[in-house]
Amino acid sequence: MTKDEIGGSGWRGTVQDIATQLDEAELARRVNRARTTLIECHRVLIRATDEQELLDAICRIGVGVAGYSLAWVGFAQDDERKTVRPVARYGEAAPYLDEISVSWGDDALGRGPTGTAIRTGHVSLARDLAVESSFEPWRVTAARHHLGSSLSLPLRKDDVAFGALMVYAPEPDAFGDTETEILVELASDLAFGIRTLRERSERDRLASGIEQVAESVIITDADARITYVNPAFERVTGYARDEAIGKNPRFLKSGLQTAWFYDAMWAALTNGLPWEADLVNRRKDGTLFTEETVISPIRDPSGAITSYVAVQRDVTHERSLEQHSIRLIRERALIGETIRGLSRGDTPEATAQAICRRVVTLAGVRAAGLFLFELDARAWPIGFVVEGAPDSPLRRLPVQRSRHLRERAAEGPWIEPWVNRPWHPYNRLLNSLGVHAVAYAPVRHEQRLIGLLLTCAKQSVQEAAVAEVLPALVEAADLAGALIGRDVAERTEARRGRDHIAGIIASRAFHPVFQPIVELKHNAIVGYEALTRFSDGSNPELMFAEATAVGLGVELETATLGAALPAAETLPESAWLNVNVSPELILAGEPLRTLLGGSRRRLVLEVTEHTAITDYPAFRAAMAALGPKVELAVDDAGVGFASLRHIVELNPAFVKLDRWLIADLESDEARQAMIVGLGHFAHVTGCRLIAEGIETDIELIALRDLAIELGQGYLLGRPLPVDETRRPPARLGAATPVTRK
Repeated sequence: MTKDEIGGSGWRGTVQDIATQLDEAELARRVNRARTTLIECHRVLIRATDEQELLDAICRIGVGVAGYSLAWVGFAQDDERKTVRPVARYGEAAPYLDEISVSWGDDALGRGPTGTAIRTGHVSLARDLAVESSFEPWRVTAARHHLGSSLSLPLRKDDVAFGALMVYAPEPDAFGDTETEILVELASDLAFGIRTLRERSERDRLASGIEQVAESVIITDADARITYVNPAFERVTGYARDEAIGKNPRFLKSGLQTAWFYDAMWAALTNGLPWEADLVNRRKDGTLFTEETVISPIRDPSGAITSYVAVQRDVTHERSLEQHSIRLIRERALIGETIRGLSRGDTPEATAQAICRRVVTLAGVRAAGLFLFELDARAWPIGFVVEGAPDSPLRRLPVQRSRHLRERAAEGPWIEPWVNRPWHPYNRLLNSLGVHAVAYAPVRHEQRLIGLLLTCAKQSVQEAAVAEVLPALVEAADLAGALIGRDVAERTEARRGRDHIAGIIASRAFHPVFQPIVELKHNAIVGYEALTRFSDGSNPELMFAEATAVGLGVELETATLGAALPAAETLPESAWLNVNVSPELILAGEPLRTLLGGSRRRLVLEVTEHTAITDYPAFRAAMAALGPKVELAVDDAGVGFASLRHIVELNPAFVKLDRWLIADLESDEARQAMIVGLGHFAHVTGCRLIAEGIETDIELIALRDLAIELGQGYLLGRPLPVDETRRPPARLGAATPVTRK
């Protein structure tokens, strides 16, 4: 205070806006709080090993350190309502989440801060929840929990938000620009942490599987240095993991395989081709072992080879048994010279002829023959040799004589006199050779009688020379059984199977049944799958496999399709028809084009994922030739060896999810994740998913929650003859009755 010019007094000082000073201090406090939150969250992210623990910790820090009223994380669900599911929460206002519903769709429940952040992938700030127009559905509930403003931060993967981190403050306008920027960085780091943990979890599951398989697994880098071996490798080789890591696999070489063998292997691998062969290696203790090996190059996204994976199965014992069997055959005392003239690759006929040539050189033998007993009980020669003469024509024995020989052969070898038999196909020949006696030795395979080896001699039954031939003949018969028995048995079984299938086709001992395909959302039948039932109750899958094995697969398919397509004409015209076909039938072109050309209905050809397709371009061309009304479905997705290749290569209209994926779906997150992934794939590629084998209400509900559009199974309708398909299913669990479109 100073005196003025007239003796008065006054004040000298400065005037400052205290309110502004308080605002700056509050701003600094908030920014510092956000930075502290970011630091604490980084500490959690660095140490995180579990996704749920990470999410819970981030929410706790958001409330405990940052001082917000509520922090929560929600994930976008790919369901019909596009629900946002809270997966972690913290704060006194946490009960708020139990009272509201949030969506990420473009509707009233999806236009709030959370839904907008997920749908657009951008930060959504609500400065004052009391007046924010888009916040109307939640305003009253938010006020009851004292929530004034919010910041919604998207969690993104590849520029697509899969969820959001939300923070709420009790007062309006609680999030400044700098504070928001820091929290955006936190959300980005959290999204990265979630993705990393999920990828790590997937790798851990894969690694756990590899660790437990019985086959040895070796992974090397591009320079063939070992980077990983599994426990099976340690058990088989005797080398510990630490002893193998960093080495080239050649440290296991036995030295028994040539340099060019390995040159060929690396030539294939460095050109990106898988390589398969038996490797003879040496264990740590010096012993040799044989491994059936498959080595595959691994490429990065650019196509460059980054590593190699070898899967090896110890087949030492198996190869030893094989060698032992070969040695036993070669060491047989029977007619040693015959063995030198035989090859395991020869046909039964060639082998039989070679044995007969050797047998006919025995003293006193004029002719030798090897006869097989066929399914019709007749004896058919597959080898017949006359001493010093060209090969004779092969002639089947009469039924009565064949039956007599078969019955007698069951008792063992024997000798009988040759008598004039005008009806015998070899009567004139044997008479001209002066044959007086015939010796017989049964030919068996695994104790089963399959034929007879015989010799025709000039001596009579009473002469010693004939009896002396018999032991050698028995040994020759044993050799014949060992060499041709398996091929003959397989040929006989194949003929029996072929006759069986041919009989089914000829008598049409089958009929079609039809199982509905249902649109799950509206419980409406939109299609049918045509299936086949056989009159004798045989398993259809096994029956078609048997037909394929005996070369009648296409014929049986054609016959069953020929029955199913006309029967389906009485089904509702709006319903499409699925029919199961093999790639062979599609590639054949005809008669499939003729069969399908007569149908006016929309047709879908189902090809199972189990079936290999060796030429995808040719298959696509064959499908295109069937016309635009014929579409393709890949069946059994999730279990076949082709995995997703059929789907990627063929671009089908439908993909059918195997029953294996549907069972226990409601409690199996791995199956749910796989179905969600396939659903995303289907959405991107334009195909439609059909869930097979729906048998329970719980499975149906779970599939609806996962937004699966189409379904099939006993719960929705059993396969029935066409005249019974008009009857609605007995029940549909929690669903409403099925209708027909």
